Amino acid sequence: ITITGGLGAEGDGIDSNGYLVVNGGTVLTTANPQAGEGGIDSDSGIYLNGGTVIALGSRNDSAAADSAQALIELTFRATVPEDSEVELRDSEGTAVVSFTAPRDFSSATLSVPELAWDSTYTLWVDGVQQQYTGAHRYAIPRGGHGADGGRSASGRHAARRTAG
Repeated sequence: ITITGGLGAEGDGIDSNGYLVVNGGTVLTTANPQAGEGGIDSDSGIYLNGGTVIALGSRNDSAAADSAQALIELTFRATVPEDSEVELRDSEGTAVVSFTAPRDFSSATLSVPELAWDSTYTLWVDGVQQQYTGAHRYAIPRGGHGADGGRSASGRHAARRTAG
């Protein structure tokens, strides 16, 4: 399923007034990039238990740390432009998630069966490895320096089952 939210002045991609649970399938959801909206938004909790989820927006609500499937949530200091090539690679350099940004975004939630808890990943945008900064409670993608126009990425949550 592909959801393009906020075609007017505002709007989340998926907005649940209760729980939001994904158990399988493929979900690509984007929010209005101009209005502080999320690709995923839930009042009661987000559980990513299976399938492929790529949620992009200005800000996404955090998924539950006890989701059954590993996930990574990133916030970018600068907007990643529409049509950017985004790739998440494992420690061996193999792409586990790759997509072309359908809209501008500054927040991404990524969850695919190939992600593993307590593993290290690198994020690339248009061929430039993104820099990770900050200390967080989950394992985070390790990054380079984001030179040549790279956008720094800061992970809020990443591939880890329990809080550290």
